Amino acid sequence: MKEICHYSTIDYVMCFPDDYSPDKKYPLLIYLHGAGSRGGDISIVSDAVTGPVGEINRGHRLPFIIAAPQCNAKMWFEISETVLGFIDMVAARQDVDRTRVYLSGTSMGGYACWYFAMFRADLFAAILPVCGGGLPAFASYLKGLPVWAHHGALDNVVDVNESLAMVRQLRRLGSEVRLTIYPDREHDSWVPAFADPEVYTWLLTHRRD
Repeated sequence: MKEICHYSTIDYVMCFPDDYSPDKKYPLLIYLHGAGSRGGDISIVSDAVTGPVGEINRGHRLPFIIAAPQCNAKMWFEISETVLGFIDMVAARQDVDRTRVYLSGTSMGGYACWYFAMFRADLFAAILPVCGGGLPAFASYLKGLPVWAHHGALDNVVDVNESLAMVRQLRRLGSEVRLTIYPDREHDSWVPAFADPEVYTWLLTHRRD
C-alpha cells in the first residue's frame, strides 16, 4: 500500500508493509532522495527506481513503513527546519515503533542523512548514508549511533573520501561503523546498496532503548 501525503510545504510518499494494520507498530525507514528527484512532482519519488521505494516498486517486500519526502528546494539544507519537523512528525505516528526508526539517503540525500542524524541522534536506531558526505569535525554528535555507509570507489560526483573521512572519525570515537566500497561503481552505489537484503536485516538488528 502506498499513499501520497503532505506536510507543511512538502509532499511525501508513505509505503506500508503487506501485513499493515493501524493497530500494530512497525519499524520506520525515512529516505531522502538525491538531487535528480527534486521538484514539485511527487510522482518522481513515488515511481522511483532507486532507493527503498524503488525496491518496493520492483515488487520487493520490505517490513518497514517507508517515508520519502520530496525536496522542493535546491538542497535539503535549505528546508532544514521543515525536514526536521517532518522527521519528528512521522516518527510520532501511532503505527511507528519508536525504538526502530532509521534514516537513509543517497547523494544529496546522503549528505542530508549525515547532517540530520546529528540533530536527531537520540531518535534514530541506525543510519544508512549512501554516496554522501558529512562533517568529520562534528562527528561526535553521532557517537554511539550505528552507521553503515556505502560508496562507489570510482564516484566522480561525490568522492569516496567523503565517506571514508566520516567513518574514520567515528571509529576513532568508538562508534559501530560499517563501510562498503564498491570497487567498480561510480555514482550509482545506491543500486547494489538498496538491492542487498542484508542492509535491511542489519537495520532491524538495531533498536533504541
